[in-house]
Amino acid sequence: AMPTKARTGAARRSAVSTTTYHCIEMTEPVFVAFATQKGGAGKSTLTTLVASCLHYLYGRKVLAIDCDARQHSMVEYRRKDRLVIRENPAVKRRFTKFMHGFGGSVYEIISSGPGEALATAQKAIDDGYAADFVFFDITGTVNDRDIVTLLSAMDYLFVPITPETGDLKSSLGFAHNVRECMILTGESRIKGTYLVWNKVQAKDRDSLCQLINRYAASMCIESLETILPMSVKFTKDGAETGKGAVFRSTFMPPDRKMLKNSYLPELVDEILQTITSDEYADKT
Repeated sequence: AMPTKARTGAARRSAVSTTTYHCIEMTEPVFVAFATQKGGAGKSTLTTLVASCLHYLYGRKVLAIDCDARQHSMVEYRRKDRLVIRENPAVKRRFTKFMHGFGGSVYEIISSGPGEALATAQKAIDDGYAADFVFFDITGTVNDRDIVTLLSAMDYLFVPITPETGDLKSSLGFAHNVRECMILTGESRIKGTYLVWNKVQAKDRDSLCQLINRYAASMCIESLETILPMSVKFTKDGAETGKGAVFRSTFMPPDRKMLKNSYLPELVDEILQTITSDEYADKT
């Protein structure tokens, strides 16, 4: 059975802008989730990369709730990042230099189960954590009541999809179920659900991806334009020794030298424009 509309503190949320797209001030946070049913599509990595870029490069305050009870990847990323900064002098110097110029603090990552995630986020906000965006790392399914309730309280859902056959089927099925069981029934606050292409080889960009996008569109499922390539850099989180650059970190943004051909800046721009489109439209 589908739950009724979520009526927690999150249910009263509505983000309002006071200026234009690049300078929006949020009165209440927008709830965003990267969610998939199947592991391996890059859900937690994308959540971390987008959250870190928005917080550290765009100056948008982020709160992250890791509610993937199977593995709590973001919590583990934070633990590993802290270890690397402590043990690797080169990474520690980069982090110290960045934070000196940044002038802010790192965003918080809170571990929670799906059933408590909304209350966990609301408590942090009520306790004074000023967040523009709250990112939830969620295992996607419409067969678990707690997860369905959590998903239904999101403002925006992003569904990672890869060319791998199993991922294709799983991500399309999940996005379709969200539309049919939540959005069309009115049993959610979801304003938009979007496929996000990840781990795509060059040969598939203009063929397979476009074919699947047209198929998804026939089911009224939208896809973001940005396509992320297959690259090991996306999971490069540093080591305890050496001078290697860090791309994925919960403590700082990706190394600028590694951003070339990653299409991550384009993805972050597109996501930011998507999740602030209502507020921007209200002022234009």
